[in-house]
Amino acid sequence: MSDATVSEQDRLALLRERTRWEPQHGEQRAFARWEKAGIFHPPAEGSPSENFSIAVPPPNVTGTLHMGHALNASIQDVLVRRARMRGLRTKWIYGTDHAGIATQVKVEEALREEGLTRQELGRERFLERVWQWRERYGGLITQQFKRLGASLDYEDERFTMDPRYARAVLEVFVRLYEKGLIYRDRYIVNWDPGTRSAISDLEVVQKRVQDTLYLIDYPLESGSGAITVATVRPETMLADVAVAVNPNDDRYKRLIGETAILPLVGRRLPIIGDERVDPEFGTGALKITPGHDPLDFEIGRDHGLEPIVVIDEEGRLTEAAGERFAGLDVDRAREAVVQALREEGRIAGAQPYEHDVPHSHRSGRRIEPLVSLQWFCNVEPLAKPAMEVVRDGTVRFHPEKWARVYLDWLENIRPWCISRQLWWGHRIPAWYCDECEETWVALEPPERCGACDGELRQDPDVLDTWFSSALWPFAALGWPENTPELRAFYPTDVLSTARDIIFLWVARMVMFGLEFTGTVPFTDVVIHSVIQSPEGKRMSKSLGTGIDPLDEIAQHGADALRFGLLAMSSQQDVRYSPQRVRQGGELANKLWNAARLILLGADPEAVPDPSTASTLEDRWILSRVERTVAEVDALIDSYQFARAALALYDFFWAEFCDWYLELAKPRLYGEAEERRQVSGVLLYVLDRVLRLLHPLMPHVTEELWALMPDAVRAEQPLLAVARWPQAEQRRLDDDAEAAMRRVIETVVELRRFREEVGARPGTPVRALLAADGFDELRERMARLARFEFVDAATEDEVVFELPIEGGLVRVLRGDAFDPDEARERLRKRLARLDAEIERLRGKLANQRFVERAPREVVAGEQRKLAEAERSRARLGAWAAA
Repeated sequence: MSDATVSEQDRLALLRERTRWEPQHGEQRAFARWEKAGIFHPPAEGSPSENFSIAVPPPNVTGTLHMGHALNASIQDVLVRRARMRGLRTKWIYGTDHAGIATQVKVEEALREEGLTRQELGRERFLERVWQWRERYGGLITQQFKRLGASLDYEDERFTMDPRYARAVLEVFVRLYEKGLIYRDRYIVNWDPGTRSAISDLEVVQKRVQDTLYLIDYPLESGSGAITVATVRPETMLADVAVAVNPNDDRYKRLIGETAILPLVGRRLPIIGDERVDPEFGTGALKITPGHDPLDFEIGRDHGLEPIVVIDEEGRLTEAAGERFAGLDVDRAREAVVQALREEGRIAGAQPYEHDVPHSHRSGRRIEPLVSLQWFCNVEPLAKPAMEVVRDGTVRFHPEKWARVYLDWLENIRPWCISRQLWWGHRIPAWYCDECEETWVALEPPERCGACDGELRQDPDVLDTWFSSALWPFAALGWPENTPELRAFYPTDVLSTARDIIFLWVARMVMFGLEFTGTVPFTDVVIHSVIQSPEGKRMSKSLGTGIDPLDEIAQHGADALRFGLLAMSSQQDVRYSPQRVRQGGELANKLWNAARLILLGADPEAVPDPSTASTLEDRWILSRVERTVAEVDALIDSYQFARAALALYDFFWAEFCDWYLELAKPRLYGEAEERRQVSGVLLYVLDRVLRLLHPLMPHVTEELWALMPDAVRAEQPLLAVARWPQAEQRRLDDDAEAAMRRVIETVVELRRFREEVGARPGTPVRALLAADGFDELRERMARLARFEFVDAATEDEVVFELPIEGGLVRVLRGDAFDPDEARERLRKRLARLDAEIERLRGKLANQRFVERAPREVVAGEQRKLAEAERSRARLGAWAAA
């Protein structure tokens, strides 16, 4: 029997049976309902302005769900589910990325376990193995997204190596080539010896390294001495073609135009002047090695110096380095070159030197700058319109500060090396004729060379993964064909991603979107937090700092993890908070218990009906729920997900459960008319709470929706497509809110008093309520505060006077506590507070502490002081009365 179509009798039986929220069962039931209904796969109708779409950042085909995925998916799902509830055709574009380097590395590792290499298999058989790997592991992350409750369009899954998508990638390449923006050139690139491929600047990470700075004497050809250069890489000197000095450096002006002799090799090196040389580094004389240093490459080109390459693609020295060093890896070569220089007496000095060194993000190996024949994309013409759409507000970043980061990078953009020396990926659509050296770039190559009828061979390289990812928002919808999906859902509305791929992906999507569709791929870019370990370190399985989201789901449930991640997110990096996830689990349980209380206790004939409100607390909760609707909607609109989550938590837990439910219970179990009236209000507020919470915690809310009365589910049997609430301004009631605020503050004050004086738990405190405006809730206030309000008392019965808004509460002698003991407790408590206030004031007056301690620590001490001072003032007033 489906809970979505249960009878009233069965509904109540299920409510009695399911005494607590069990996510391991309830979450599976809820997701099965959504999939069966097909609500994640919208019809490709209407226009983008009438619809809502988001393109998921496609995870690696071999990837598994990590906390970054879980947070981003939770953020996107909030937006997607709310849009779906607003009645929009909503498409969350789903798919995976072939992840060229990452996937190839995985498959090569598997081959090594079999004692094989890809070279032994050959390209065709190796690619067969990669596709087998994809079939075996490619669906893992899809199942994990489902476990999280992500409402992606799984029926329309895309893969960046699918034939249609691959065709789009090659078409973009050909069009850019025909415009002259893609070209082939010998240029210095970041070479990763680990993957034996070129990688882009954005795939390079800087690591702090301790090296040795060697001072090496290069003798002058004139015989009049030597010029001393400084280097941390003496092995590359074997490829030196010049020595450069700053023309404004008085130490070396006279040497410009002379010739030095390269030690160990004997090559004649011109001494040149160039203002890019830093006179402050080392000796101020720079060895120029265009084959192995980016700056040297630029200097060499400008001075007409041909580069020499002495390090190969595996990080070993080539024959060009000379017989003595050929075949050595760079570390051994460095030792050998230094030893040879010492033998010749050319080492003038050596000193420790700490500096940043580029490493491959993929393999972890030190980058070897090499001159290599590669394909490049001149993105400067594409960058200009991509900057303009951010400057004019067509594309908005949230938070706004990331727009400046985006613009700064585009303003200084360099040619993009787009070729990779891999086998897995989109193979470059270029063919070469070895006979006449013609190059043919086309979607479909000619059978023979059109110039000489010679045979053609295809370029062996593949495209950078980020090249194909740049097409994702439109190619995933069928571009270059004018598909119904493209017409209905492009451009998309929002992109949510992490800051580390603003350059790798976001900027490139904007550039390619404008170039090939004439419009931006999205209008809003949400940069979410990076989730660190609880200790503030980068989350990493290899470092032992990773936390598996699936483990958290197994322990607490998907809704708990979603709520926790959203509640801990911010505009800055955040530490993972297990407490927030537990808070999410507690919220799910509280929601379940409160809903059971209401649904089992409500009048069977009642429907959600705010017009049945008959008391101050009814008017108050109706006003508060409408304010919460407006607040949460505005916070989601401004992508403030943590504030939205916590606003919902505070309303439901603190206002609805802690106050309204407690005030409403007597009526819920009271006379028939009282029960009918309060049932209408309770069901109305519960209805709105379920709708508001659904995008954040979809499973528990969907399960409870299935157990709501028929009158509620008549609109829509599935909460996931029920109407999103709109704030009803006519139900806002400032007077009721002000009156209830006074009631709540008074009850809290009375509870504090009981605690401070050590009142006996089961005995009410006798008191006289001498204040205006509490008549309607006088007795229920007394019950909540465990007080007994009497109508009259004599002056000698009064033992304490508690100031409240509008008057006093005169505490009378009774059995709840001994007045003398109470005053002694207050005296001791005041003494402790005085000592604590003095300690905190002294700590915060210490300038060294304020300047050096983390900001959150200082803020915490400031909050402690403020609370201590408030408590001191309150207790002082009681003791003085």
